[in-house]
Amino acid sequence: MLPAVPRIRLEKEAQGRLRWLTPEEATKLLTKCREQKNPALVDLVELTLYTGMRQGELLELTWGRVDRARGVMLLEITTAGRRREVPLNGPADAVLARRASDAQVFGTQSWDGFRKSWEAALEATQLGDFHFHDLRHTFASWAVQRGVTLPELKDLLGHATLAMVMRYAHLAPEQLRSAVSRLDDVLVPVRSGKNRAEQAETLLASKS
Repeated sequence: MLPAVPRIRLEKEAQGRLRWLTPEEATKLLTKCREQKNPALVDLVELTLYTGMRQGELLELTWGRVDRARGVMLLEITTAGRRREVPLNGPADAVLARRASDAQVFGTQSWDGFRKSWEAALEATQLGDFHFHDLRHTFASWAVQRGVTLPELKDLLGHATLAMVMRYAHLAPEQLRSAVSRLDDVLVPVRSGKNRAEQAETLLASKS
């Protein structure tokens, strides 16, 4: 049994901006992160890409909140006052497996130790107008493009309402086409019945 989960301070998310990376851009960014002075940067970036967690949630994460046996990380959302479980996929678990055994998963709660290395990696990758929080948008965008539903994404990101994830809806045109295709045959029985009635009337008319 894990002890009580910590209360995490959450930054507010602007609704207007949506910047995300292609897999190719993300690969280049991770490569440049590995070249920086802070060796933990690449793990921080990669874990964000695979979980969609906020910067503050990750920096404040302790090993007492990580349950690799169940494949989850435990958090608590202060604004909603409810517990949040972040599921681990294979790559995310691999990042945790190679981390050191400090009490803090990333050794510190301060972003200051990562800032210069992050800025250097961004400059080397030439991504332009890109912020750390955009890694969270990248996770969400990739998820939707690969078939994750908006209600599922809401839970993965820890949002209270669907309104916060509607910005990603346009990234799933195939899902929308698949959804609307369920109506393809909705009128088939009606049309078939009408055709049979018309055929019967025609037959009767020909016999009269």
